[in-house]
This record gives sequence, structure tokens and C-alpha cells, in this order.
Amino acid sequence: MKTVGQIYLTSNLINKLEIPISRLIKVRVGVKTYLSQLIVRDSQRRSYILSPQLARALNLRKINKYQIRYDQENEMIHIGPIIGIMADYLPNETEYKPNSVQAELIYLSNMGLKLPAQYYIFTPSSINWTKKTIRGYTYRKLDQDQGNWISSEYPFPDIVYDRIASRKGEGRASVKYTKRKLMSMPYLKYFNPAFLNKWKVHGLLLNNDSLTPYLPETKLLTLTNLTEMISKHKTLYLKPSNGSQGHGIIKVVCDQSGRLRYTVYKKGRHSGYAGSPDGLLKATRYCRKRHPYIVQEGINLDSYQHSAFDIRIIYQKNSDGEWLISKKFVRVAPRGSSVANMSRGGTAETSKKVFDDIFNEDRELIISKNEELQNMCKMVAETLEDVSQKIYGELGLDIGIDKEGNFWLIEVNSKPRKTTETTLSQGIVRNTFRRPLQYAIYLAGFENRK
Repeated sequence: MKTVGQIYLTSNLINKLEIPISRLIKVRVGVKTYLSQLIVRDSQRRSYILSPQLARALNLRKINKYQIRYDQENEMIHIGPIIGIMADYLPNETEYKPNSVQAELIYLSNMGLKLPAQYYIFTPSSINWTKKTIRGYTYRKLDQDQGNWISSEYPFPDIVYDRIASRKGEGRASVKYTKRKLMSMPYLKYFNPAFLNKWKVHGLLLNNDSLTPYLPETKLLTLTNLTEMISKHKTLYLKPSNGSQGHGIIKVVCDQSGRLRYTVYKKGRHSGYAGSPDGLLKATRYCRKRHPYIVQEGINLDSYQHSAFDIRIIYQKNSDGEWLISKKFVRVAPRGSSVANMSRGGTAETSKKVFDDIFNEDRELIISKNEELQNMCKMVAETLEDVSQKIYGELGLDIGIDKEGNFWLIEVNSKPRKTTETTLSQGIVRNTFRRPLQYAIYLAGFENRK
């Protein structure tokens, strides 16, 4: 290992971090590690100083932004944390929309300024693989309504928080290559690595028997499976395995004569009839194209004010790496629709108001149901991580309630979209953006001190 420059530490810091005294010591920033000369020198100004040579080698400039710790396992000084937020592109639209990708990235960048870490936004094209540096971006506000992206050269991060905004973006060759290469880097940890596939998620969750009561019967869409499911269930949903925001969902209802009424939710709604499972597949081929689909049991869900609804939960890890509910609200579908997604015209309501209505203000029952909801979310998140062996920092869960008051897991999303504005609570909005950033600090091994 190459020896570069010097690191000066005070005796108080050496004692506090329990750093062993030796002539040379390893120093790491992000994925770069060098041997450096350790010099004990008490100073009134700083507890540690890097020589210019070492700082340049580690691509460090504003040293006061970073924390320092001693990594006992790897026997090295670790300076950081450096958190890279990966996007597939850097939007720079003139009109600010609070539910846009640009608004999310600006909010994350501004939130990062208030936390004890170096955050930056980057894209696959930002990376210099040879120098192991990244052209990262932070947002600078100019006035109440305007700002711009400022770029600087940063070290590779300790943690990558994946905020690729779409499945299309995730499918690009440059994004796939970048993710694979980053995940192979020493010391680098990567969370929320990919959008979830409905069929694969169902298979992962079946590994936990305690989750079985919450999972609608689900199969891959084939003629054989569709025929079997029609014989067992009056209502079915055909869903794209890699779909999101309710696009491409097909509701199927079998009437008393055996005819199959289907409703396609794609750029509005289109309905029709089919006489058989084979006829249904042919009639909906234009919608499904060649995309893989699942066929899922339709649950007899309860309604709120004569409209379908589901519970949307943003479930995140906090600064201690513990799962908790950051946001919970009810999405109410437009009258006559079975899809409650906000992008399909759904509206938001508080879970308290809806629970009071459907559970007749029974306080003990509502407390019990909220506890069950907490346990259900935790089982889903922990099972996904344990079985997939991947790291997730946040999940979006869509949960239905049937007419008997039972919960059903409708969908799990690893990339929940978050709006920067709400009519419910700005404090909740701040938490949903702050917690993944705090979790990244924790994941890097540092403290979330103020």
C-alpha cells in the first residue's frame, strides 16, 4: 500500500477513538485508502489535520465537513461520511413542480446541508473511474424561487443512496454498468439497489409463514394459471410484474353467465368482455404487449364513502438503522375506479379519519389494528432484506382492508415517490426526506450528531 503524507492527531482524540500509536497508519476516505505517517501534535484549533499531500490524494478539500472515527475491524482511520445520491439524470426544468424528480433532488440536497456528512447528487456520466472521483452536484438557492446546480469534484462515496427515478432509467446500459461497478467497490455500501418485481417479491415474502395471511393468491400470468384462478375467484387483477403507479392494471370480473368483464387502466379506462380465459388474453394483448404479468386474487375490499381505497405507508430506517413508519395516509380512488394511485386521480385522506369511519370509532380496535399494521410492515421489510440479502433504507407499502377488517398487502415499492408539498404535515415531509440521509450516515459507521 502506498505511503502518502502525514495525519496529525491530538492525544485527546487518540484516546477518545482508541487509536493505537504507530509510525504508520491506514487512512480511508470513501473507497481510497493510503498509509500515512501518524504524528501526535496537540492543537487548540483542530483535533486532526491532514497534510496537503494526503488531502490531495484523498480528494478532500473542506475538511471541517467531515467526521473521523477509528475502524477497529479494518484497523484504519476513516474520515467521512460521504454520501452519493445517484440519479439517472440531473433535471434542470424552468418550472418547479413539487412532485417532480427535480423537486425531490433539490429537497435532498438542501436537507443534506443540515446534516453531519458530505452529500452530493451524481449520475453515471459523473464518474471518473481512473481517478476514483465523482463530479457531484449540490443545489444553491439564489432567491425564493430560483437556484442552480453547483458542481465540484468529490471522492467516491461511502454510501450510495439510489434514487433512479424510473424503471426505464434503471434499464439503461450505463446505469446497469455503473451500479455493478459501484457495488464491487471495497467498503462502499449501496442501498435501495433496484425497483422491485411483483412476482419476485411475492416469492421472497412466501418464505415467512407469518406473512401468508396478508398475501393475496398470486401466480404468473399464463393461460393455465389464469384458467385456474378464474375457477377460484370472482375478481382478479392482472398486473405488470415491473409496473408502477397503477399503469397497465387490468381488473377482471366473472359474471354469473361466465363472461369475463375486464377494465384496462392505461391512459384512462377501457372496458370490454371476453367469453373465455383465452379470449381475455387475446383481448388484452395490446395492453400487455410482451411485458411479464402476474394474475392476483381480487380481495373484497372495504370502501370509504363509496370509493375504493388503500393505505400508503412510507416505511424507512432511521438514524439508528431501525425500521419505522414515516408517513401513513389513505389513497381514495375516484368514484367508480378500483385504482387509488394518486397518478390515476386518487386523493389523500388521513388514516385516522378513515379508520374512525370503517371501525366505527372503536378505540381499542383501532389501536390493535395500528399495532398489527406496524408488525406487518416490519415483517415485510425484514423478510425482503433477509431473503434477498440486499440493503433497503425505505419502502412504500400499499395495504388494503377487506370488509371483515383484515389487512392485505397489495404491493411493495422500493422507490417510493415523495412530494415536497402536502396538505397534511410539513414535518412528515421533512422526515421522509431526512431519514434515508440519516440512515446513510449510520450505515457508513458514523454518528448522527447535530
